[in-house]
Amino acid sequence: MASKFVSTKLILCLVLGLLAVNAGAQVTFNGKKAAIDNLTGTWLISVPKSVYGTNYNVQIALDEDVTSCLINGEDVAETGSYTFRQVKAGASYELELVKGGNTVHGTIQFTYWPVIQIYGSGEFVKRPYDQGTVVINYPDSTYKEPIISRVRWAGSSTAEPDRQKHNFHLKFYNEDGTKKNMSFFGLRSDFHWRLDAGQIDFSRVRNRVAKDMWAEFSTPPYYVDWQTKKVRNYVRGEFVEVFLNDKYMGIYCLNEHMDRQQLKLKQYDYENEVFHGGLWKPMKWTNTTIFDNLPSVNSHHKNWDEFYVKYPNIDDVNPTNFKTLYQAVKFAKTSSDQEFADSAAYYFDIPVFRDYYLFVIMLQGIDNIGKNLYYACYDVALDKRLTIAVWDMDCTQGQFYDNWDSNYHHSWVGPQRNIRNLELSHHNVFHRLDEIDPSFHGLATERYWELRKTIFHPDSIVRRYKDYFNDMKICGADKREITRWSGGYDLGGHELNFTSETQYLRYWWTYHISYLDNTVFKPYPNGDLDFDRNVDINDVTLLIDYILTEDVGTINIARADVNGDHIININDVVDMIDVMLNAAGS
Repeated sequence: MASKFVSTKLILCLVLGLLAVNAGAQVTFNGKKAAIDNLTGTWLISVPKSVYGTNYNVQIALDEDVTSCLINGEDVAETGSYTFRQVKAGASYELELVKGGNTVHGTIQFTYWPVIQIYGSGEFVKRPYDQGTVVINYPDSTYKEPIISRVRWAGSSTAEPDRQKHNFHLKFYNEDGTKKNMSFFGLRSDFHWRLDAGQIDFSRVRNRVAKDMWAEFSTPPYYVDWQTKKVRNYVRGEFVEVFLNDKYMGIYCLNEHMDRQQLKLKQYDYENEVFHGGLWKPMKWTNTTIFDNLPSVNSHHKNWDEFYVKYPNIDDVNPTNFKTLYQAVKFAKTSSDQEFADSAAYYFDIPVFRDYYLFVIMLQGIDNIGKNLYYACYDVALDKRLTIAVWDMDCTQGQFYDNWDSNYHHSWVGPQRNIRNLELSHHNVFHRLDEIDPSFHGLATERYWELRKTIFHPDSIVRRYKDYFNDMKICGADKREITRWSGGYDLGGHELNFTSETQYLRYWWTYHISYLDNTVFKPYPNGDLDFDRNVDINDVTLLIDYILTEDVGTINIARADVNGDHIININDVVDMIDVMLNAAGS
């Protein structure tokens, strides 16, 4: 009975959505329908990028009760076609449409990004999901039928009612109420998608740039070799333009969802009621979410303090499993230094934690330490290590999480600030790894210098932004975004300007990398194998043992090739001794 009721509601919602869509669908252009912005009268049509810079001839079909249609003064009702001259960003074509005695005026513009139209009974809220429909207009295809959907705002502080440009969760369904898996832009197939607004980000693309970088350099999770399918501890996405109830909402990134499927965690055994894969997300920064507090656990609740279980879904499996996470927090909080040094690798995926430590320092990610990340375990019955998946990195790289008054370009996200010794040191796992094991920061430092000439070069990072900004500019989305949101509440009343943001990012990254070079990730001297920043007899002993057995634990192998001939042998020992003698003599 319940499923029948849900199905009926969904079908009713589809009908309502169709009425909303068809209200503005009096014209099709080569089989495409324009997305109409009632705020500005803009009719936006998604076309292939190859159309730009050309004269675009379209066949025009009108509803039967349309008595007149003029484009730039030319009557297309009789000819049934029109040629748009020199399609480009910013080009507008005047439209006058007469239907049923009513005259509609508008301007036609083009984009080569996909356009997503969301329809519902209202503006939606954070919870619960509301019924709606979604229309996805692709550049290289004709009109697609609306998708039955459930929609709500996404995020925590970004979902507050006073915010203007909200993120969205989208879930797609078939007419019978079953989940409708769909794939977009070569991304994974799923029924659950997220539209990220870049709400307070003056670039609109920080989150995407950060995840692109992480995907390129980060170490895969510890269980990657146990999987035949690609494991991703990040989400991919593509930029689109979004409308909500025929109002232009601007630039969004349509992203995959972070879940068991993305991370390829082992599924829960429903038949035997055995836990395997686990996924948890800290929703707010608390002492518990920085692994420094042990409140009691109620396994019938979806949250332990501000840790929320994401897999298995508590609606499917109750009681849930917080035991693995609890044990990791307990170990981080209560173990002695020796116990922590000996057993941290039993609880934590150290290579991924090290890369995340490096990345958060790189991005000045103060909002990604006690929250805005995921902890995952592949199979709690097999291996209890927690690994990390990145999430929501729009408040990084000089962007504070509030733009009002003095918070705009806040000193806390200034380029010359060492969060290693500040916010990051509050996280008990990172703090203890850094304090107890010199190789943790040491290997992060060597990784930093390995990437300094490529991914971590300021020019390389700023180039990513320029490429995204250039794409926005060419398709015209930049001006539409600025017109809609510049000076708005989310931006603290400040101007949205991608040119000045490029200049700010170049300034920030240039000074930030220079600061990291000379302070946080200052290079180790050649011959320093034990990460103590001295070259002494201990390093000589380590090098000899390494040459003879290669079984000496973790050493700074990047500094073992003292003479730089790309071979580690007795000659490096001789040169290391020379370094020591020269240092003593000076």
